[in-house]
Amino acid sequence: MSEGELWGRKAAERAALGARMSLPAWKTAIERTGVREGTTVLDLACGSGEFCALAAEAGAKATGIDLSRAMVEVARSRSTAEFHELPLGRLPWQDGTFDVVTAFNALFFADDPDLAFAEAVRVSRDYVVVCQWHPRERSDLLVVGRAVRGPSARKGAELPEPHEELTIDIPQVHADEATMLRSFLSVGSYQRIIDNEGEEKVVEKIRAAVEPFRTPDGGYRFSNKYLMSVFRKR
Repeated sequence: MSEGELWGRKAAERAALGARMSLPAWKTAIERTGVREGTTVLDLACGSGEFCALAAEAGAKATGIDLSRAMVEVARSRSTAEFHELPLGRLPWQDGTFDVVTAFNALFFADDPDLAFAEAVRVSRDYVVVCQWHPRERSDLLVVGRAVRGPSARKGAELPEPHEELTIDIPQVHADEATMLRSFLSVGSYQRIIDNEGEEKVVEKIRAAVEPFRTPDGGYRFSNKYLMSVFRKR
């Protein structure tokens, strides 16, 4: 089953429970790149389109692409931004089409992450923002992921020296166990494990892995960090 189909299985659930975790990074990207009325923005692997919606609220003409048809459908239902069902890689736009191109935890989904980054640079007029799990800081969601799925073999692009680098805190909080489980089970990469081992077994693994992150009120809090790299062409 393709990556797009895995993420599309529970697209609405993912949008409701997990997508907005990246809100601090989205706001920082908009501030750092000066997104405003008339700015053209392209978001790669846009998922359910929340960043595009936020950019559009700031006055931008926003476009998003994602491999998952279901995610694109959710995005279209929630925003006036433009969305296309497209994989990462060669992009169907001319050089310098967009003022800002963003990739939030996205490039490692590409068959060729270096090509995906090069295409982001090509179609940008000014800014390229790449946000990914921080390679030198702990993220609790990755700790849980390794316990449930094993180590990830994904690799990102080899990036040049950025104009600016920022560490972004992106905590995720769930009020109870049921909500926490629904959030984890909506992740595309967990769907592959469910296919192999069955949902009941995966739920058992998640419960064991998240125990250190349980809060006294019965909820869960996961501390995570992104590394944001801001590139400028001008």
